[in-house]
Amino acid sequence: MARNYVRENVPLSRFGVLVAQLESIVTSASQQSPDPLLCFDLLSDLISAIDEEPKESILLWQRKCEEALYSMLILGARRPVRHLASIAMGRIILKGDNISIYSRVSSLQGFLSDGKKSEPQKVAGATQCLGELYRHFGRRITSGLLETTIIATKLMKFNEEFVRQEALLLLQNALEGSGGSAAASAYTEAFRLIMRFAVGDKSFVVRIAAARCLKAFANIGGPGLGVGGLDSSASHCVKALEDPLLSVRDAFAEALGSLLALGMNPEAQVQPRGKGPFPPAKKLEGCLQRHLILPFTKAWEIVKTLFTSSGVFLFFGNRKIWTKIKA
Repeated sequence: MARNYVRENVPLSRFGVLVAQLESIVTSASQQSPDPLLCFDLLSDLISAIDEEPKESILLWQRKCEEALYSMLILGARRPVRHLASIAMGRIILKGDNISIYSRVSSLQGFLSDGKKSEPQKVAGATQCLGELYRHFGRRITSGLLETTIIATKLMKFNEEFVRQEALLLLQNALEGSGGSAAASAYTEAFRLIMRFAVGDKSFVVRIAAARCLKAFANIGGPGLGVGGLDSSASHCVKALEDPLLSVRDAFAEALGSLLALGMNPEAQVQPRGKGPFPPAKKLEGCLQRHLILPFTKAWEIVKTLFTSSGVFLFFGNRKIWTKIKA
């Protein structure tokens, strides 16, 4: 009762005014679709106000703000708007009362579990918000990583590439946010999702997101991967270096470097929690030879053959240039 009394008897702060405007927009959304430009400007101001507002004022409006942001996301906001709404959700929980992170993650997971393929914009909004919360609070919500990974697997079946991309961005944030502290089953499911559905996706933006997930896996110590998982994922990265798009090749090259560095450093490999036994961390023997030296040697032989057969080999008649290339 005291908190309500204070709210009713103090002047509205800038933050309070913005929250009230946000509530008005989502309340009237059933009669009129929100103007994207208006929402974008309002959310930009809201994020600035969260940074400037004292915590005491944030606490007065936090729940109302969270509910309004959640409503905007599941209305089906477009990407720029849902991006700002997700950032605002993470910022207000971070600065205000952190305890609401559990109920908010639960509500987002529940919405996504029931998500319909006919509502891709709504699903994408909730997915992006959940990923933002994992980015800030991953180690506090590691118990939900398995359910989140199962949700991401479901989202990979959507026809819309932006939904599949958001699913992998969620997985990347969840892996990086939770580190290697979640249950082994969560990492097993995550690795299966990446290798089975993501690395060979027809969309290049999804393939790039898959590469970043592999890099995230390596950066947190590759929990549960073991020598077999590291070797197979490195092999897929080498294969992806033949992708026709430079951006995809670059993303998988970065992932390959991280995976090989982890494979050569058993001390950095993480054993997941849960019932074992898990195989001991081992060095990935011969990984540089298999995944770097040999593939690139073969590639160079192909290039050399093409140059010779096409007559371009004459370009290298200068012995100094040819010596440098061979080296």
